[in-house]
Amino acid sequence: QRLASSLRAKEAYAKRWGYEWHDFDEDTLDCSGFRPLRWRGDQRYCKMEALEVMRARVWSLGQPEPGGGGRREVLFWHDADTHIMQPERPLEDFLRLAGGDAGVVFTDNALSLNNGVFFLDLTSEVALAFLRRWRSYCREGVWPWADNGCMYEVLLRNFGGDRYEGRCTRYREPEHDPKRPEPRTGTLLMRCFNEEMDRLGMGCCGAARGVPGFAFLDGREGSFNDHRCEDLERNQEFSPAERSRISSHCFYDGMFMVHSKRPQDAEESL
Repeated sequence: QRLASSLRAKEAYAKRWGYEWHDFDEDTLDCSGFRPLRWRGDQRYCKMEALEVMRARVWSLGQPEPGGGGRREVLFWHDADTHIMQPERPLEDFLRLAGGDAGVVFTDNALSLNNGVFFLDLTSEVALAFLRRWRSYCREGVWPWADNGCMYEVLLRNFGGDRYEGRCTRYREPEHDPKRPEPRTGTLLMRCFNEEMDRLGMGCCGAARGVPGFAFLDGREGSFNDHRCEDLERNQEFSPAERSRISSHCFYDGMFMVHSKRPQDAEESL
């Protein structure tokens, strides 16, 4: 409820620009069949089910086959704790910056690549293959940062192929045990992901990653998913080198969206 004003703002934004709007919660989406939940209200892995619902809905309307060159159907996913701060800016701005070949578009981040907000082209073979792998890999084990943690592994396997040897899986619990807390190794997993991407020649940031079918936007014009600087500065696990990067990968006034659990940000977005 404390983020309800942000949801109203997002719905108004979609109406303003002529986009479809869909809101998922535990009353409208059954996630129990995807994987065991840790507690009532833990919706993080439910993202996987919501994305599949939208994919199935698009294809039920008889859209062209992936890669067929027809109309694009692009899903803009945003978690409940992300807020639109510049509603006068359309989503097409970011798709233009990403380029027509990008099936998956993230805000890049040299600290922690985050899937709280992203674009997914449901007519892109690359995007649909990524979604299948992401759903498959998130079903097993327990990752720090839930769906974001298992996404790191999927990206490394997807981009690295045989060159990636699975080093970052050490931060996953192989079996789900509801009596054990979620691994508190998120920062270590994040660091492992960044190191492996560097080793694969796909280090941060932006177009320098050079991953076909994916776009990683950065800078004040391209970013659409950044946390507030002061929120990132509270992470005491960051190394001095990581801490020095915060100012380049956090939210500033004038950016499109902010990733924040602060009720005042939700209110301001309205």
